[in-house]
Amino acid sequence: GELLVKAESIRRLLICAALILAAAACEDPIWPDPFPPREIAIILNSTERSITVFPSDSAAGSRTIGLEPTGSPVTIAARGQTAIVPMGFLATVVVVDLGENSVSTVPLPTNSGATGVAFLNDSIAYVANPNLNTVSRINVFSGTHENEIDVGVFPQAVAVAINDSLVFVLNGELDANFQPAREGSISVIDSNLDSVVATISLTGMNPSAAEFWNDRLYVVNSGTFGQGDGSLSVVNPNTLQEIGHHSGFGEFPGDIVISVAAIAHVSSFDYGIAVWDIVGDTFINSPTDPLVVAGQTISSGVGLDGAGRLYTLIPGDCIAPSVAYRVAADTTEAIDTGACPIDIAFTRFGD
Repeated sequence: GELLVKAESIRRLLICAALILAAAACEDPIWPDPFPPREIAIILNSTERSITVFPSDSAAGSRTIGLEPTGSPVTIAARGQTAIVPMGFLATVVVVDLGENSVSTVPLPTNSGATGVAFLNDSIAYVANPNLNTVSRINVFSGTHENEIDVGVFPQAVAVAINDSLVFVLNGELDANFQPAREGSISVIDSNLDSVVATISLTGMNPSAAEFWNDRLYVVNSGTFGQGDGSLSVVNPNTLQEIGHHSGFGEFPGDIVISVAAIAHVSSFDYGIAVWDIVGDTFINSPTDPLVVAGQTISSGVGLDGAGRLYTLIPGDCIAPSVAYRVAADTTEAIDTGACPIDIAFTRFGD
């Protein structure tokens, strides 16, 4: 953690030195200190182990913040000026202060496999440990690991119900070869009790991402690799039951975002983006006729900012820096990222 902070300090000094040599003031017009109240986008670059941070209303002035020298991060969550990234095989959570541009770490149990994270409130986040079949409760302000909660087999994503204290943990139910051993499930945690109060059985295999919309939880089931059996489950968070299941989402879908107009975008490394009408229960763009952005038929993640603009992440070869695309009406803008962009989060602070 200290090495990364020192490295960032050196980077800032080098930038300032370059500006001075160019007879410019050592100031950043895009990122003043303190930050203005605005929405911030954060893209997680998996193999580079970094995040790309920029105002959602402009790609100019983006910053790259390093996380850890090792690890395999694939998920990110943000709230206020804090972002949190589980580091995969490195049993650590990285906590980033986006206002101070500083990085700290919280240790997790050995061999946690830390994947999947969501904030409960400003201070508490839940992190899934797929290798241990547990969830860790993290206090991001104190930098402490508070509690362990037993859940289902191979938990890999977390969602928190808005205006509720319930935490929904998606269990992949994978075997030792990372193949679905059975249909997926959701462990429901009462955050006040820090215990599982219900288990929801799913019809789909390998649930990997979820999004709330209009008092429903929509769960993307990635399915079995190579079998093209991706699907979408609909869960009622009040009755704690699966109330719908839709097949046809093709080969290994992995992320979902839903607009205020009830349109779901689902990403896949295999075909790009499928578009689903939540109300009509039908495809607008199926995996065989995907939404194509900037000629790309591959997407490692999707997101929507506060203005309703769609973002799609392009992983490239996961070695060289890549791009994300932001789509608004008839305009498509490329945003430079690090190597292997794989998840995106939005937050707002400075109000």
